Amino acid sequence: MFADALKLKLKLTVGKKDFTIPGGNVKTLRLDLQPYGFTCLTSFVVSSQEKRRDDLFPLFIKQDLVEVRLELEPRWEEQKIEPLKLQGIVRQKDILEEFIPEEVRVKGEPILYRHYQIAFADPAGVLWRQHFPCDLLVDKNVKDLLEAHRGSKVSLKYDWDPLNKKFAINTLPLGVEGNEASFYDFVIWLVSTHNGVWSYDASKNTYTLSGSKPEGGKAEPLDKLDVEDLRIEFSETSRYNVKVLNGYSEKPQKEDIDQDQAVDGVRHDYLVRLPIAGDFKECSKLEKEKLRIRQHEIHLVFGRYPQLTYRPWGLVKLEGGLWSDKIFAHGKVYRVRSISLEASAVAPDVTADHNMDHARYNIEMSSQLELKSEEWVSLPPFKTPLFPLYVEGKVVSEQGTKEEETYQIYQDKKTSLDQYKVAIPLWKDQQVVLPFEPNFFTGHFYFPDYKDARVLVALDFHSGRIERFLDWRPGARLPMDTQGDHILLGKTDKSQTSVQHIYVDNKPVLHVKRTSAKDTEMIKMVEGSLILETKEEE
Repeated sequence: MFADALKLKLKLTVGKKDFTIPGGNVKTLRLDLQPYGFTCLTSFVVSSQEKRRDDLFPLFIKQDLVEVRLELEPRWEEQKIEPLKLQGIVRQKDILEEFIPEEVRVKGEPILYRHYQIAFADPAGVLWRQHFPCDLLVDKNVKDLLEAHRGSKVSLKYDWDPLNKKFAINTLPLGVEGNEASFYDFVIWLVSTHNGVWSYDASKNTYTLSGSKPEGGKAEPLDKLDVEDLRIEFSETSRYNVKVLNGYSEKPQKEDIDQDQAVDGVRHDYLVRLPIAGDFKECSKLEKEKLRIRQHEIHLVFGRYPQLTYRPWGLVKLEGGLWSDKIFAHGKVYRVRSISLEASAVAPDVTADHNMDHARYNIEMSSQLELKSEEWVSLPPFKTPLFPLYVEGKVVSEQGTKEEETYQIYQDKKTSLDQYKVAIPLWKDQQVVLPFEPNFFTGHFYFPDYKDARVLVALDFHSGRIERFLDWRPGARLPMDTQGDHILLGKTDKSQTSVQHIYVDNKPVLHVKRTSAKDTEMIKMVEGSLILETKEEE
């Protein structure tokens, strides 16, 4: 711990009204700043003595959104540095009131001081954790899906090629019962599983989805006088190889991905079912890129507030000045990965440093550094989204007239795979393409799904399938007292074949009838007789 003077600027926006809190009124500060966002807890004092009124209080006690801007810098810096800027949204708040007992209070004297405490975090970390949308976009890319749901308070930039790839299906399943993943979890899951980088620029209050880490600018020397303690940390090394398996029976595939630090016989298997060989190749490439060995990190404990612009993603060197050229970190360039800071006013009394722009604090500050060449990406903990999303649809067929219950096979121009099209009424009848498969039937039966059949569709992130049927075909259902079974084939009630097995007087009856307009042919088997009939009905 060290004592240092900090200059702070704290601004709260409640609704459309701004409140500026002098830095000296801030009594405590606890900050955890990561490359992907931050959390901060701070307390400050507001006096009613000067105006005999606390203007913040009436708005603070409401449920209105509270936005926070905090700037922090050392009071006496040896060189000009940029203030540490944080912009976030309050997610928790409380108030402690300090008042004079009634018996000694001057009539009408207000409460003298209020101690406010707020917990706030980066906008996505607050708002997206409460965002649980269900959505479907067809023939769009993932960027379109993210833009549709990022909200007005989150500034998001894109520099990642996979986000621009168009998919026939893009599904958000976050409103499903039993799903605990929020939109924030979904985005971090996307980054983790697809080998991306999620970065937050605190000074600009913007996020970036990218394929690589920010450059970080020029590496600056960190003064040895700033550092009290340095510890080299080594994470657990991955000791496994990877095997990717394609369970598609028509062309099963396997690919081994080896790495130098693996122990023989230890591996991670990834099983997929991909009919397209190119998709399997992309899957294997992705798993190879994700197989990374973490390098060492440096844990710093500071002895004073660092005398340089010090932020996550910035680059530093531990050399020059009082640094020994014999230390392990000499000659290496490190990236700032995280900053942790706790500060409490040396003079905690409410009147101390009141309304000044700075105060003196007891400070504990530490930081984690990683090598500039480190490919492993630090991400917050996340919950995996729950797929599939089940939703009702209606089978599409453009064959025949509107009334005819036809079926249609659509062929993908790129892959030559046969597909159904199913309209999803919940999302403006967007049509999804699904595999043309037998579903519940074996290959002995060929019963393609007919036009307007009501089906349950299972939607994964970029794919889907028909799970089952949800209703009976018009005319197929039989009265319960017949205890009958019925197969109804054909396009309309005037062009069909009906096969019924029913009970009459508790005796089985088999009835086969072919209808083509007025022309009908019938086979009927009842107790003791076989009836064959062909006629033209009037």
